[in-house]
Amino acid sequence: MSLIDQISDQAPALTPSEKRLVENVIERPTAAALGTAGELARAAGVHEATASRLAKKLGFDSYAAFRDALRDEFIATRETATRFEKTIAESSSDTILGKLARDEAQALGRIEEFINPDQIAEIAVMLMNANRIYVYGYGNAEVLALMMVKRFRRFGKAVHQLDTDPRGLAEQMLGLGTGDVVLSFAFRRAPRGYAALIETAREAGATTIMISGKSGALLAPGPDHILAAPRSGDPDAFQTLTVPMTVCNAIIIAAGLTAKEKSLKMLDRLGQLIERFE
Repeated sequence: MSLIDQISDQAPALTPSEKRLVENVIERPTAAALGTAGELARAAGVHEATASRLAKKLGFDSYAAFRDALRDEFIATRETATRFEKTIAESSSDTILGKLARDEAQALGRIEEFINPDQIAEIAVMLMNANRIYVYGYGNAEVLALMMVKRFRRFGKAVHQLDTDPRGLAEQMLGLGTGDVVLSFAFRRAPRGYAALIETAREAGATTIMISGKSGALLAPGPDHILAAPRSGDPDAFQTLTVPMTVCNAIIIAAGLTAKEKSLKMLDRLGQLIERFE
C-alpha cells in the first residue's frame, strides 16, 4: 500500500493539526523525507509531537520509519524534477504567462514523485475491464469528466457522465452494480455529493477511483484507489487543470495499450461511422 493510500485510510481519524502536517508532506515530500520531525512540524506550524503521533497512526513504529518510507516512495524519482527545476531557474520572464508556465512545468516535472507508472497502468486496466464506467466531475472538473467519457466511449466502453444535480445523480446510481467503476475528481475539497457517491458505490460493489490534488489523501470516506498530485509548483499559485489533465491523458494512452488491437479496431470503426453520419 502506498503512503497516499495509508493516509487516505486514516483520514477520518486525523486531527486538524495532523491534517496540516499531511498537506505539508504531500506538497513537499522530498523535504519531509530528508528533514527531521521538528523541521516538518515547524513548516506546517504544528507541535513536533504531532509528527510522531501521525507516523504511529499511519502504522509506523517511529517518525524515522515513516521518513524511511517517504524516501523509498519519493526520492527515487527526484531526478526528473531536478532537471525541470534547473530549466525553470534559468527563466527570467516576469510576465503572467511566463510565471504560469514555470509553475506548470515544475508541477509536471514532479508528477512522478506522487504518481508512478504502475498506478497509471493499474487504473487503466480497471477501466478497460469495467462493465460500465461512471464519471463524476463537479465545477471545473466537469471538463475532465467529459474528456474521459468521450475517450473511453471511443474504446467501445459503456460510459456515463454523472449528473451534478443531487436528484439526477441519485437516479443514475440505481443501475450501479458489481463490476462497475466510478471515476471522480476532487481538488480543493470534496465535490458535492462525494460521501454519498462513495458509500453508494461500496454498497453496490463498484470500484471507486479518485484523481485529485494534494488534498485527495484527506478525503473521507476514502476511495478504493487515488491518484493525487499537486496542481502547481507553487502551493500559493493559481491552480489549473494541467496536471490532472496530464494524468487523465496518461490513463487514456495506457488503456489503449492494454487492449491495443481492440482499441484500434474500435477507433477505425468510429472513423467509418463519422464518415457515414457526416
